[in-house]
Amino acid sequence: MLRTAIAAALALGVAAPAWAGDEKAATLSIGDQAPAIDIAHWLKGAKVDEFETGKIYVLEFWATWCGPCRASIPHLTELQEHYLDYDVTIIGLSNEDLQTVVGFLSKADKQEMLWNEKMHYTVATDPDKSVYGAYMTASGQGGIPTAFIIGKDQRIEWIGNPIYPKGEIDRAIEAVSTDSWDRDLYRRIVALREQAREAQMKDEHELALGLFDELIALDPHSGIRYKYSKFNLLLTGLDRPGEAYLIGRDVIQANWDDSGFLNGIAWFVVDSKAVKTRDLEFAMKAAKRANTLTDQKDAAILDTVARVHFEMGDLEKAIACQRQAVKCAADTPYAEDIAKTLKQYEAQEK
Repeated sequence: MLRTAIAAALALGVAAPAWAGDEKAATLSIGDQAPAIDIAHWLKGAKVDEFETGKIYVLEFWATWCGPCRASIPHLTELQEHYLDYDVTIIGLSNEDLQTVVGFLSKADKQEMLWNEKMHYTVATDPDKSVYGAYMTASGQGGIPTAFIIGKDQRIEWIGNPIYPKGEIDRAIEAVSTDSWDRDLYRRIVALREQAREAQMKDEHELALGLFDELIALDPHSGIRYKYSKFNLLLTGLDRPGEAYLIGRDVIQANWDDSGFLNGIAWFVVDSKAVKTRDLEFAMKAAKRANTLTDQKDAAILDTVARVHFEMGDLEKAIACQRQAVKCAADTPYAEDIAKTLKQYEAQEK
């Protein structure tokens, strides 16, 4: 589920993808000239033939089947409306065929609002994937949603997930639009992130730990993001739970109003095989807050709360919470899995 993807991706200091494939060597990076775009179908908003000098563009790759992509739509709409007078154009680009995207726009979300009404920005589709190749493949990106900010001089200023970490794309657009963006600094930050990720992949944990400390000092706005990475590394690779959970408490507090993040970190603690020492009180604090934020109506979060209850030995509460999760999971892709988990809990009761 998304909660696992968020936790795992943030642990590496990268954005959380809905789908991740094999990343290839990047040939497109920060400061490079933005490739020209030749998009087949423009469904909403004015057609963009070329990137104009003095204007800013946000090119976001998404798909109708992608849950995190759908979750990012309201925020992208907010950004477009806020920066409309700053010559910022947001383009949501899908690789799906025209009929699929048109059909999606005519459907309603859970609040019975048409997606067409929710997407107040430019929407296009490019089934031959030429633009995907020029941006996503060329920059080594492995998942969606991923957005590229193209600055006033048609150069790539920022690449990342439009919803995680929260607020990062907002700060980038604000800085680019007000001419306060430090491209060289961001290029350095991206390089350090990649070094930290490579160090983790090679199990060079102490090196990665030092790189995260350097990132915290260099990139204070995203400092909590790297603290999460330290938390994950201390808990798994270095098995130093005392230090890990001390940092983890700061991370929870900083994300106290982010239900998706809180659910992700709780699930990571209670479910990841890499975690050797599970602080169930820590996990419950995060999961319960996420449950409160979503009015106890999010099936995935209820499933997490139930799992923590189960691990704590409170079978009665686990079953009650999982039954509520089953009700809320109706018509979702994970309804079957949640129902299966309920049967497992109920079997323990007999």
